[in-house]
Order: sequence, then structure tokens, then C-alpha cells
Amino acid sequence: MFIDTHCHPYLAREKNLTDILNNFEKSDWKYLVSIWTDIHTSLQSVALSINYDYIYSTVWIHPTDVLKSTHTLEQDIQILEKYLRNNPENIVWIWETWLDYYWVSEDPVELEKQKRLQEEYFIAHIELWKKYNLPIIIHNRNSWDDILRILKENNCTNFIIHCFSENLDFANKCFEISPTSMMSFSGIITFKNASDIAQTAANIPLKNILIETDDPFLTPAPYRGKQENEPAYTQYVLEKLIELRPESAKQVEETILENSHKIFNLKK
Repeated sequence: MFIDTHCHPYLAREKNLTDILNNFEKSDWKYLVSIWTDIHTSLQSVALSINYDYIYSTVWIHPTDVLKSTHTLEQDIQILEKYLRNNPENIVWIWETWLDYYWVSEDPVELEKQKRLQEEYFIAHIELWKKYNLPIIIHNRNSWDDILRILKENNCTNFIIHCFSENLDFANKCFEISPTSMMSFSGIITFKNASDIAQTAANIPLKNILIETDDPFLTPAPYRGKQENEPAYTQYVLEKLIELRPESAKQVEETILENSHKIFNLKK
């Protein structure tokens, strides 16, 4: 049994949403957490969580969407807090804090401006975590030094590293900040060139591991390059972790399931 802790089923382009959810229901499923990335997709994600008992939702704005936002930081926070107040049973974490330096401008002046804006949202996000006691999930592209610095400076301890794609040394730096932080592994762990990620998954404490798909992206083997990802494919991430870990298959599955319940305070 598994929980897909990070997916975007409403972003599917090649598959029908109804079919995606039907496939998940037929699998060894428990819950999935639907991630929204801007104000528009938040409506879709929260609606899914209201209509399906096994779907939970998140709130916040993806780092790349911050650069396109037509609102001020204060306006965005007001909108997000409204979602939190109106949907306390359906929203289980504050998504997706960041920094994402991959899509920023190449102009030095504009680059620094965009980095400062992302950092302002990041810190505001941490303040919401403190206020609502919901975990935050960390999105990174080319920005780990600044992310670790901000987490330390703001005493952020309840966080998840989404789509873990670093090495064991980085995971240990996260545990220095928070021994209860979670590393969430996606379909990347099934890729042939993911040796650092596999080594990390095999050696960090099992109590610090979650699994996800990040669908419709990062389709795991055996479907990589053949079709879009979907929540039912969480099973392939779990199977790879079972292959890598020294514990029994039963212990790996039960512990990761318990980790998901605990950090998101999900129903059992």
C-alpha cells in the first residue's frame, strides 16, 4: 500500500483525468496529494480533494510562477490563507517553497532581482508554516546553498525535499538542520544514471523517506520515455526502494506509509 505524496494529475496532456484516477483506485492505493502551482490550478486541486476522499491538496505558488504573478506578495498570502481557512480538512501542506535558479534571467541585474523576489516568498512561506503548523516542501534547481542558508536562518524544521536528486552528503546537511526532515524519492530513482540518488535512498534512515511520482513528469522505468507518469506508478518507486534497502519489503512499505501519515497527519 502506498501514498503518492506529490503529483499533478490535472496537468496530464496525454491521459484523461478520469482514467488516471481509475487506475489509481485499482492499484494498491491509499491517498494521493495533488499539488497546485498557481492560483488557477489551486482551484482544480482543491476541487479534486473535495470530490475524492483519497485526494488531499496543497497551497502556494511555484517559484517559476512567482516571477509571473500579477499580485503583490501580501495579496498572494491573503489568497492562500483564505484557501487554508476554508479547506482545513483537505489541505495538508504548504507547497512549494523553493528557490529555482534554472529559469531566471541571464541579465545580472534582473537575475539578482528575481532571486530576491523568490527569497521573499520563501521566507513568507516559512512564516505560514509556523502559523499553521503544516509541512513545507522544498523545490530546488541550482540553488541548494541558498536554500540551506534560509532554512537555518529561519529555524525551519518541518520540511520535505521534493523529488530528491542530490547525494548522501546533501541529505545529511538537511538532517543537521532537522533530524525529522523527509527526503521524497520519485521515478528518477529507477533511472540507470541515478547512482547518487540510489546510494542515498539505500543509506539514510528509513524513517526519513517518502515516495512520489511528480506526475505527469519523471515517468519511472519500465514506462520511461513511453508514456506520461501517473499516481498508480508510485508502486515502481516503492519497488525500487525495496530493492535498495536492507530491511524487509514489509518493513519498507509499512514504514514509508507511516511516514506519510505522520508528516501530513492523514487519516488511517
